[in-house]
Amino acid sequence: MMLHLGVASTDPIILEQMHALVKKSRDRRDIGLEVLSVPSPGPGQVLIETEAVGLCGSDIHAINGQVGYEWMPERVTLGHEAVGRIVRTGSNVDPARIGNRVVPMAIDGCLECETCLSGAPQLCLERDCLGLSFDGALAQYFVLDADRVFVIDNSLRASVAALIEPAAVAAHAVGQLAVNLRGHRVVVSGPGAVGILSCLFAAAAGADVELVCPEVGPQTRREFAEQLGIKTVYGQRRLAAGPPVDAWIEASGAEAAFSGAVGSLRRGGTLVVVALFARAPALDINQMVRGELRMCGTYGYTRADYSTAHKLLVGWQDRLAPMVSTYQLADFDAAISATEQAAVIKAVVVPESTNKTIARSTKDDLSH
Repeated sequence: MMLHLGVASTDPIILEQMHALVKKSRDRRDIGLEVLSVPSPGPGQVLIETEAVGLCGSDIHAINGQVGYEWMPERVTLGHEAVGRIVRTGSNVDPARIGNRVVPMAIDGCLECETCLSGAPQLCLERDCLGLSFDGALAQYFVLDADRVFVIDNSLRASVAALIEPAAVAAHAVGQLAVNLRGHRVVVSGPGAVGILSCLFAAAAGADVELVCPEVGPQTRREFAEQLGIKTVYGQRRLAAGPPVDAWIEASGAEAAFSGAVGSLRRGGTLVVVALFARAPALDINQMVRGELRMCGTYGYTRADYSTAHKLLVGWQDRLAPMVSTYQLADFDAAISATEQAAVIKAVVVPESTNKTIARSTKDDLSH
C-alpha cells in the first residue's frame, strides 16, 4: 500500500498515513498493525515522529486485558516509553521547537490542580497515560501536549533514550525511601529494566545493593546486572547473612517476592512497591504491625525524575545499550512474546523508517 505524502513549505516532509499498533477492543490479544491517518496537532500540541518505543509490563497487562485495565478506551494505539523528534506544532506552540528530540511525560496530570501545582502530577485525579488513556507512540507519528515533552541530548541513541521513562520510574521509586541511603542495605526484587535501574540509583546514593532474581527461567537479566557490578541473588531465600535489610524495592510483580520482602525487612524497615500485580498479593498485616514496617506505593514520576533519568542515561549510554533488544514494528508479536517470557531485558520497537518510505514515495512521485 502506497503511503502518500503531505508536504508543507515550512515543515519537514510528513506522511499522510502511517502504520500503528492498535488495541482494537478490550478482548485479550485483540491487537494488530493498521494503516491510519497521521494525526494533526491541536492547539498547544506537537506532532512527534517516533524513533523508538519500549514495551513494559503495563503494555502486556493491557494487551492481555487483565484486571485493572478496564478503564482503557475500547480502541487505542499502544506505546508510551517513547523517543522521537518534533516535526510539526499546533497553534500556540513556538515553531522553533520543530527538530527538538524529545521523550514524552507519558503519565501526567492536569497541571492546574493543587496536587499538580505541588509537584506531584502523577497523583492528579485527572491523570492519564499516553498509549493507555489515549493514542500512543507505537506508530510512525503521535501527538502530545507540548508541555508534557522533555527535550533530550542529541547524542543519546534512540534505543537508549527509550529507557528514560522506566528510568524515571526507578528514580522516583528510590526517592520514596526518603532517607540517607549511605551504608544501608537495600534489596531490589525483579531484574527487569526498572529493577536494574533502581539498583543503579540506590547504589549511586551510597546503598549496599542486592538484586533478587528468579531461580528458574532465562538468566539474561541477571547476567547483565552482574556486568554492571550489581550483586545478584537467586531468590530471597539465598540472601546472605549480614546486616539487616533496611529497605526493599519490589519491582517484579511476583507475589512470592512481595511476601518475602515483608518477611526479610528489619523492624522499622521500608518496603517500596513499584510493580503492578496481575492479582492482589497476600499481605501479613500482623507482621507489618509488629515490626513497624513502612510500606509505600510508588507510581509514575515527576519532571525532576526525568532530569535524573536523563543524566544517568547520558553518562551510562554505552554500558546500558546492551539492555535493549530492538524489533521492527512489523515484528511486534516477537517483541511482546520476548517481554512476556523475560527473554530480554527491554524490548524496544522501532517503527518503519519514514525517511526510507519518503525516499521511495518521492522518487515514485517525481517519475510521473
